[in-house]
Amino acid sequence: MDTKKKYKRLDYYLNLPWTYTVESSTDENKNKIYIVRVNELPGICTDASSLDEAMTLIKEPMTAVFELYIDKGEDIPEPIEEKDY
Repeated sequence: MDTKKKYKRLDYYLNLPWTYTVESSTDENKNKIYIVRVNELPGICTDASSLDEAMTLIKEPMTAVFELYIDKGEDIPEPIEEKDY
């Protein structure tokens, strides 16, 4: 019996409809920064000087965590569909 988990491709997980929390703040030089967190993936966040850049950069830690889940053979959480609330 094959007990190895089957995973979808990385781009499948990256393109799911994740929900994000976006906050704005200022850095030590009084420049505005945007902090983006993935609600379904605790601890996954990034920051940047523009919202577009932050939304692009968040894909890096998401990719890393998906690869870690796969390497460890753990289930990868997926977003809850709005209809399931």
